[in-house]
Amino acid sequence: MTDTNEMNERPLPEWDSAEIDILFTSRETAEAARFLLRRRENPPTMDEWIVRSREVFGKGNVHTQRRLREVRDHFKVDSYRREGDGKWVYKLVGWSETPAGDNVKISPKLQAEVFTVKGRFCAMCGAGPKDTRLQIDHIVPRSWGGKTELDNLEPLCQAHNNGKKAFFKSLNPYGEALAQAIHRPNPWERIGELLRAFADKGEFTPAELIQIVARDTHKGDPKKRLRELRFVLGWDIISHRTKENGVTTVTYELRASRPWPTEGAPEAIKRYERDRKRRKEEDGD
Repeated sequence: MTDTNEMNERPLPEWDSAEIDILFTSRETAEAARFLLRRRENPPTMDEWIVRSREVFGKGNVHTQRRLREVRDHFKVDSYRREGDGKWVYKLVGWSETPAGDNVKISPKLQAEVFTVKGRFCAMCGAGPKDTRLQIDHIVPRSWGGKTELDNLEPLCQAHNNGKKAFFKSLNPYGEALAQAIHRPNPWERIGELLRAFADKGEFTPAELIQIVARDTHKGDPKKRLRELRFVLGWDIISHRTKENGVTTVTYELRASRPWPTEGAPEAIKRYERDRKRRKEEDGD
């Protein structure tokens, strides 16, 4: 836990500092933080923030209002009625005393449930309590909307837990797109919604993010899921390869998508495989 006095003494970042992008996975929340930092001497109203969001992102709705409040994940923001017109204003006054990035407290009961159901060993390397100190980790980070519940928790050794945190921190620039996709119920929809999130921004999707959101079992294959999106569900997806300094980078461009099947993507894929198997059998007769 961060010491309160330390937070009070820590200087606030400049409004255009790159530190803001590291703190917030959502581009809109990062912009809200910048807006409040710039307006510290003249605190804005919610309406002014919505106007600013429309200028930058072309939208302003209930989610936009939430983004302003999410600035409190890392900063202390006071809200009060302005003298004269009585409108509520939001003033950023310092760092939050309880940042969202701090470790969430997991109850002893839930800890015991995790170790009982998922075992007392590291989910990555298999090390047990005799070999290392085990920690309980959020499979989907809380910053991406991951919940503190059994299905989203697993034991990790300290080394792999620290390594995973560092790796996921490097993905912060993609946090908003990942959060939009990673909670979908199956790998086809998770991959598809990730492609849509990047396409909405006019960008290509890095190949490594496909593997992260797929969250498939050991029998799964993200590349196969992509092929099924294209040839079974009818999505228009093309890949791009670029090489720089001997390193090849692969990205995917979503040109067109279709609504998800009413029966669900998994059932649509199964139906396609059944029909294909039947046709092969008929052709073999």
